[in-house]
Amino acid sequence: MKKLAIIAEFNPFHEGHKYLIEKSKEITKPDLSLAIMSGDFVQRGEPAILDKFTRASIALNNGLDLVIEMPSFISLQSAKFFASKSIDILNKLGIDYLAFGIENMEADYFKKKIDSILEKNVLIEEKTKDYLDKNYSYTKASYLALENIAGTEFLSSNNILALEYIKAIKNINPRIKYLPIPRKEALNREKNISHPKFASSSAIRANLDKDLSSLMPKDSYEELKKAMAANILPSADSLFRIFQYKLMISNDNFDKILAYEEGMEEYFKKILIANPNLDYFINKATSPRYPASRIKRLILNYLLDNTSALNDVDINFIKILALNKKAKTSLGEMSQDIKIIMRKAESLDLDNDNLLVYKKMIEASNLYSIISRRDFNRDYKVKF
Repeated sequence: MKKLAIIAEFNPFHEGHKYLIEKSKEITKPDLSLAIMSGDFVQRGEPAILDKFTRASIALNNGLDLVIEMPSFISLQSAKFFASKSIDILNKLGIDYLAFGIENMEADYFKKKIDSILEKNVLIEEKTKDYLDKNYSYTKASYLALENIAGTEFLSSNNILALEYIKAIKNINPRIKYLPIPRKEALNREKNISHPKFASSSAIRANLDKDLSSLMPKDSYEELKKAMAANILPSADSLFRIFQYKLMISNDNFDKILAYEEGMEEYFKKILIANPNLDYFINKATSPRYPASRIKRLILNYLLDNTSALNDVDINFIKILALNKKAKTSLGEMSQDIKIIMRKAESLDLDNDNLLVYKKMIEASNLYSIISRRDFNRDYKVKF
């Protein structure tokens, strides 16, 4: 069985995502197409605009056979870890292809660029260390080092993430073939809508007051409009107030929390003493060493008590968010090397470490319920 995979957020699902799925399926002609998708919180450290089950269902309606949930502690980390841990899980499912979007270049040129970058990896690491010594964050240091070697045309968030996917594939299983698909019209971080059919997720989220119907498949657009009309879009401000209470009143410490460095806790308290809003806090907490995305991820990891010990867990299960009949018939073949969870069972056949990862996924889901007024324990109620 030939399997095609995508690592995704679908935040929200738009015509560019549909194009990626259709084009990669056209090229690879897989027996099964699947995605590992961030759950209710995404890699930039924010709540997803629509909940994970809705986004997964939309992805199924638009070409995928199976959507599994990325454990929350993976989706709340930097690109390197986000990529490597996702590839590790997909490798256990026996994928043959990984497809992803790229920007500013065609696929053949991108592959040549990647070969050149990998050949100069030692030099990039040396330059990264030089920038770290100048007190830049690791993300910024590696970005600047890559700019020195690859040039500015390569430097987009999609291309950098694609590079991390390829590094992870070469390290974990070089037999996985990677498939770069050039993005149509809109770049990933563009906030403006300049094309009648294609816009980035960022642009869609930034323009919710406009008619977005041509930019999204019908079901995705309708789900977004429904959530807006019901006033159940998740509130980042609510998250911030929970964080403020936990740090200033409950006084839970940051010890061993993912993305934390000594000294950040006291600095945060100094900012919070004035009872600021979220935007003010992020602006004050951000620095060359601590970019805004890291601060946002840290807040969520702190709220969820995601510690660095989670990084060492060898994940041996998948949690299904949506699947069709074709995927159901394929589960037996997949389950030889990895356990499959659909809904809560009386006894989950997981070791203590994996049980903790699963528990953290449920806790993240319930935190999302608080800020979006969704019912609790939604994970146990979804029917497949």
